[in-house]
Amino acid sequence: MLNTRLLTRFVRQYTTSRAVKITQNGDPTSVLKIEEESIPAVKGSDILVEMLHAPINPADINLIKGTYGTSVPVSSVAGMEGVGIVKNVGNQVSGFKENDIVIPSLNSHFGSWRTQGLFKEKDLIKAPADIPAEYLATVSINPTTAYILLKDFVNLQEGDVIIQNAANSMVGLSVVQIAKSRGIKTINVIRNGPDFEDNVNRIKKLGGDIVVSDKYIRTPAFQRLIADLPRPKLALNAVGGASATELVRILGDNGTIVTYGGMSREPVVIPTSHLVFRNIKSQGFWLNRWISENSLADRTKIINNIFDLYRKQNFKLMIEKHKFSDFEAALEKSQQGGNGRKIVLDLQL
Repeated sequence: MLNTRLLTRFVRQYTTSRAVKITQNGDPTSVLKIEEESIPAVKGSDILVEMLHAPINPADINLIKGTYGTSVPVSSVAGMEGVGIVKNVGNQVSGFKENDIVIPSLNSHFGSWRTQGLFKEKDLIKAPADIPAEYLATVSINPTTAYILLKDFVNLQEGDVIIQNAANSMVGLSVVQIAKSRGIKTINVIRNGPDFEDNVNRIKKLGGDIVVSDKYIRTPAFQRLIADLPRPKLALNAVGGASATELVRILGDNGTIVTYGGMSREPVVIPTSHLVFRNIKSQGFWLNRWISENSLADRTKIINNIFDLYRKQNFKLMIEKHKFSDFEAALEKSQQGGNGRKIVLDLQL
């Protein structure tokens, strides 16, 4: 005789999911709602994925607020990236099988903050089983952004120097480690807050060469500190405002500043003399656009290169896990920032 209780649990697992829905754009603490959603039967090109972990990124928050460069329909499931395991596939699926580990191939429209969901083959990338699930969940945005920033804008060689602000963010910490693996020196600028010394120690431990405050870079002492280094060829800006202007002043002639964020919500101001007489170049970077303009093979190659750094013990992510059942607390913690730790939801708890 069938175990009725076990059968009920089996049916429930494959027919419903808990998901964080965006009811409208606005403050995430007000517009997000956790709902039970029904999952249709698996058929055709459907792939049923049980989600394991998903981070809460600044980009997720901006998308929910409606201040990101794209939007999603109301009632969409939130969450741009994560990791899951394939539980079932439709009869037209050829590239995936049960128990494959998968991560998103998409960007803002994936919907990872849920216990399980139906996806298509084009939505997914097969992931290796030897990488920790928390790393798989967080590789698609921040480390990938860091890798591209160091690859696509300036032809950097061993011994070259770069400078970046927001160096204690996950992108910044990823830049430090990827640059270190390539023999590129980093000058890292952070805010002089209550966790300043902890952040300095963390960045240096991961391979940062120089770590200073955003006020110290304006002093003669800083100029003496970097006097023996080549001038940076590349500046990475996630802050804007006065911080970006200071990065430009430190850049070498013919250098490039790349802006990929604007935490200060102030414009990037570059003095005319730096543009005219020093040939400083200013460019922007948005991962969503890069994904739309490059192939899935290009993106997969970058992700695999990051995994190789992990396997060689040259790459580490600062992660803080929270139960999905404590979502509100995790959401609040994710918006405090400052310590370089990525808040990751354990979607099965």
